[in-house]
Amino acid sequence: MQRHAVAELDVLTDMTEIGLVKTITISYFKAHISEELRKVRKGARIIISDRDTPIAEVIPFRTTPALLGVRHPQVTPFLIPRPPFKIDHDPLEYLLEDREKR
Repeated sequence: MQRHAVAELDVLTDMTEIGLVKTITISYFKAHISEELRKVRKGARIIISDRDTPIAEVIPFRTTPALLGVRHPQVTPFLIPRPPFKIDHDPLEYLLEDREKR
């Protein structure tokens, strides 16, 4: 980890799984936003911290779709199992007959 003193504010450069990532404070980012965004436009990633706690990451915008996409769920039809016994009459007929009696 390298530490650079810049106008009384610290700027850290740290190696992560995606390569070198620059960590800067909120106040440094506010003071140098145009310069930092030019770096991001060229492909850099920046982590913004508040009192040594990372709170945001600025990454380049991608116009190409991500490698991972959203798949539509595979629809499987719901099958109602047949009863284990044979039914001579339609249950709906019994229900309607019962309702007529009421």
